[in-house]
Amino acid sequence: MWNDRTKKPIWRFLALTFLIAWVCEGILILVEQFIIIDGVPGFIAVTMYRGITVAFAPAWAMLILLKKHGQIRGVKDFLLRIFKTESIFKTAVITAVFFIGHFAIVMLSGQFLGDTWLFALTALPWLVAGIIGGGMEEPGWRGFLQPALDEKFPFILSALIVGVVWAVWHIPGWFVQSIGQSYVNFFSFTLYCIGLSFVMAALYKLTKNVFSIVLFHSWTNAIGGIFSMDIILTPPGFTLITIVAIQIVISVAIYIFVDIIVNKKYKRA
Repeated sequence: MWNDRTKKPIWRFLALTFLIAWVCEGILILVEQFIIIDGVPGFIAVTMYRGITVAFAPAWAMLILLKKHGQIRGVKDFLLRIFKTESIFKTAVITAVFFIGHFAIVMLSGQFLGDTWLFALTALPWLVAGIIGGGMEEPGWRGFLQPALDEKFPFILSALIVGVVWAVWHIPGWFVQSIGQSYVNFFSFTLYCIGLSFVMAALYKLTKNVFSIVLFHSWTNAIGGIFSMDIILTPPGFTLITIVAIQIVISVAIYIFVDIIVNKKYKRA
């Protein structure tokens, strides 16, 4: 997302992202103290509000900073950076492989809430809804923060930092009554975020395409709505720790492979 030749305003990005999200979340928490939000209309209203404000916060922060630093002229340029890719075919294939891999992990660790036809009918709507409900965080997290930290720290440390920051950023959600996030164990959720942080960092390393990360993030949210996610409702257990460990190992292997084999970063002169 950012011009590699210019200094990256990491702290400004984090400040803006947290400020936008936490202020908007705080407003919702206050509103809930005076207005009862329930039923389908209430759920839709809260979801749309949080999607456009909270979930879009990293994207809003990037839009503001890119515009301020003269790197884009407007929203059109911003969207072009999200969709930019060296090869549509390569990006599509790699992203599909990550989709399938994540789906396999969830099938092994979660319980399917329905039948095959239900999944076929609901997967696409959940995926589209997931773009608003989380996918558009990615222009900030993996499109900017991860590459910026990669320039300062080893991949393992940078992906870990992004995962922890990403989890902490979600904290106000535990105080929103109408979304049920309070049932999720924070430590398990943090581990879950760290695992996905490594996976999405590896996906971006392979594709250099932000939209592939937007889709993958949306896919993880969609699958979370179709399968039970009991592993993050309770304190960290063997299954969750194993899954996160596997994600980290595979992601690090991919990262090293790209640097050594593809980019020949460590090739001797």
